[in-house]
Amino acid sequence: MNSISVKKNVVLISTRPYEKNILLIKELEGTNISLLNYPLTEIKPSKNYTKFDSLLNNLKNYQHIIFISTNAVHFFAERFKSLEIKLPNHIIFSSIGPTTQKALENEFNINVYCPEKTYDSKHLIKNKIFNNLQNQKVLIIRGEGGREVLKNMLEKKGAEVHYGECYIRNYLPINLNKLQNEAENYNSIFLIISSYESAKHFLTLNTTHSWDWLQSVKIIVNHPRIKDALSVISKKIVVTNDLSKNSLLHLISMH
Repeated sequence: MNSISVKKNVVLISTRPYEKNILLIKELEGTNISLLNYPLTEIKPSKNYTKFDSLLNNLKNYQHIIFISTNAVHFFAERFKSLEIKLPNHIIFSSIGPTTQKALENEFNINVYCPEKTYDSKHLIKNKIFNNLQNQKVLIIRGEGGREVLKNMLEKKGAEVHYGECYIRNYLPINLNKLQNEAENYNSIFLIISSYESAKHFLTLNTTHSWDWLQSVKIIVNHPRIKDALSVISKKIVVTNDLSKNSLLHLISMH
């Protein structure tokens, strides 16, 4: 008797860093959703923390500290504890997104400002806390490299802006043929891409590969800018501000 290939139910392909995917796999236990772990990036500690540690030892010089990601919170907290220093009371803390906001609040028991609906630099600095930045110093905690948009906007408001770069983001290759073959075992396929840089990297992974198989894939992104970048390969793109387990479950059930 010939064996019959039975497709499984729902699969979520996650291109987020490995550690986040492992956490999500555990969170999805007991659901009808399988997760394929295909990270586009990996996060590593910086090779030298001399400059970063110097910034931490002089936090009193800053009026604002802005955190770009949960990775920024993690490495900041790690170095902060190793140096055994205290947070100055006068500093105003803010973050680009709510997950980073929550991580900061949990780590340091502080009040953290964050955009209310659209989580990006443009909407962050609309907050009234950034109205009067003349002669104020702002420290942006982030990975090495990255876009200059936030820095430029803050400088236009009169701020002196410095970077505290505390980790490295490496871009990883993905075997698209293997990914396609694995995904085709499922009835319903979803793909998460959660940063603009990752989206651009995904598009350049294999310029000779056919993207036709993505026509049956629903892509989940967390910013319209990512949707715009990926629109050249798919029209089934869903934008959400929330990539938590419950939000993903809701999105998948609706599509």
